[in-house]
Amino acid sequence: MTTSDGESVSDRTRLLGRLHDSDYEACAKREPPPDAGPSDATGSSPSFSREQKVLLACLCSGSLMGGCLVALMIPFFPLEARERGVSQTVTGAVFSCFALTQLVVYPLTGRLVPRVGASRSYSLGLALAGVSTVAFGVLPMIGDTRAFIAACFVTRVVEAVAISALNTAALTVVANKFLERTNTAVGITETMTGVGISLGPAIGGGLYQLGGYGLPFYVLGVLMLTCAGLTALLMPSVCKPVRQTGRLWPMLRVLVGSAEVWLCCVMLLTVSMNWTAIDPSIEPYVFVAIGITPAQLGLYFLVATGAFTVFCAAWGRVHDSLHNTYALTTPCLVGAALGLLLLAPSPLLYGLHPSWWLLGVGLTVKEISQGGTFIPLFNKIFKACLAGGLENTVVTQSFVSSVFWTVFSVGNVVGPTAGGMIIDASSFPVMTTALAGWTLLVATASAIQAFRVYFESRSPRCSIAMPNRSE
Repeated sequence: MTTSDGESVSDRTRLLGRLHDSDYEACAKREPPPDAGPSDATGSSPSFSREQKVLLACLCSGSLMGGCLVALMIPFFPLEARERGVSQTVTGAVFSCFALTQLVVYPLTGRLVPRVGASRSYSLGLALAGVSTVAFGVLPMIGDTRAFIAACFVTRVVEAVAISALNTAALTVVANKFLERTNTAVGITETMTGVGISLGPAIGGGLYQLGGYGLPFYVLGVLMLTCAGLTALLMPSVCKPVRQTGRLWPMLRVLVGSAEVWLCCVMLLTVSMNWTAIDPSIEPYVFVAIGITPAQLGLYFLVATGAFTVFCAAWGRVHDSLHNTYALTTPCLVGAALGLLLLAPSPLLYGLHPSWWLLGVGLTVKEISQGGTFIPLFNKIFKACLAGGLENTVVTQSFVSSVFWTVFSVGNVVGPTAGGMIIDASSFPVMTTALAGWTLLVATASAIQAFRVYFESRSPRCSIAMPNRSE
């Protein structure tokens, strides 16, 4: 079939396929996928279908449990380890091996999830996390300290493998079933993760006081196993397992060849580093500088994480309503840099001195702004890969999910290490200032991309982005 000017529809389709994804979004409204719910007459986002609501319930329950697992043992494990004569370095390594394991495992789960099936991988990951959590509760029965620490490392590694499978499968489900509401779905699940991280230390500490070391792990482990059973029964099948996942190199070539993917990965790395770099070192600094105790600092983090949780779902909806999401990630990165400058405060802020209110404002502004940057990045990487020529299949969805979490894990490993090196060479305020400077540099790159998308959306080639309905 040809148009009135002699241009074939197939030629126009090929040209459309070469247009950048951000151009396409800015030039045309997308049609809802078959499984999306009805949209209103104003053109707002479609409501979730019944299947999507069930999937979200399953994903939210797993995200809540996963968030609790990450933070559950923070209040009491260092105490138990210290009573056994374990050094602070080894105790910290028990915590950090979780992120290091995920860094290694995520590329593998990206290849395994399509073979096992996204829904089945999600349930299996949740079940394995439950078993390993219960196992962590029985470790004090090991009398020998070296054997105890070795068992802690092994169990923590298994937990990391389980959460890696869970996270990879979760984003694969989101990409597969929430095409029109990807950012909203990510925002909702991250809200539940934030709730879990916020409540995890409180639940862990309370159950520890009530029943000792094992009770927090037993309760959470049983809940995770119960949740795994329910998701296995209730979670709709997302896709059938595939025997052939295709060659990895062509997908990597598309990924590495996309400038937008590189930008999004740098933004993701920055967000991850900003989250993890200050965690190991903020407590000694604020205790010396303004006399804040660990318990009081925990309240600061609770408020800041709570603010992140409250805003996550809203960030998702806002990003889904925008054609040019970089117009929002740019001020969010600037806000994160501002929070980093305030919380110490930075030596560049002449006249400001460490205070409880600066710490609270800085942490809260940073957390809220980080959420606005983090939420849309998976969707942007995924769509950039599709624009580069990858097919919208479960293999691609799982591949992008694993890449996303691998980059995030790199930040989790690099952040505390680089932050510690800067503090050893100078001070905590200098470290937060360095993070703020890097974040502002990334914000500049995001702003350039925002202007690029804006001007390309106004270019004449947008007139051919959508074929005429009469064709």
